[in-house]
Amino acid sequence: MVMDVQVVESLRARDAQAFCLLIERLQQPITGYLHRLVGNREVALDLAQDTFLQVYKEIGKTSPDLVLDAWIYRIATNYGLRYLNRRRLRNFVGLDDPSSPEDFNIHLMAPGPENQAETRILVHETLLKMKPQDAACLHLHYGSGFTYDEIGRVLSMTPEAVRKRVARSVEKFRALYEESTQTGS
Repeated sequence: MVMDVQVVESLRARDAQAFCLLIERLQQPITGYLHRLVGNREVALDLAQDTFLQVYKEIGKTSPDLVLDAWIYRIATNYGLRYLNRRRLRNFVGLDDPSSPEDFNIHLMAPGPENQAETRILVHETLLKMKPQDAACLHLHYGSGFTYDEIGRVLSMTPEAVRKRVARSVEKFRALYEESTQTGS
């Protein structure tokens, strides 16, 4: 926490070196999180860049006792959820063709047996069927290892509300995943 206060003070003073160090430390985790959330590496890179630009613009308006990482993940989550909501609206209106399994970003797939790749695709497609905020909770908890308290700070929820949302989201994920495996997607 003391380190966060010092970093926030440096960032609020527009210290370019502090900002560069922040980007070096968080760019890969934020981009990875956004990649898992939106399912597209190029979009995730753009959203991460937007996130850090927003951090730079808004850091002066924050309090000195800011929990920096949670605040940055909240900004990234908001950008990711906005992107997903716009994409769903475009799909609903018919402006975009629905993505096919071939469009799945190859970078998410680990080398290995064919069934691992198929499982990863099914997991990805199942998460896309969920409400974006539910998928974000699962990504933050299971993908990034965040605690309920940390996720609460990111999503502006109480830890208890996060715990319940994660539990419900796991059940919803299981049902959707099982449905996908039985129907062949």
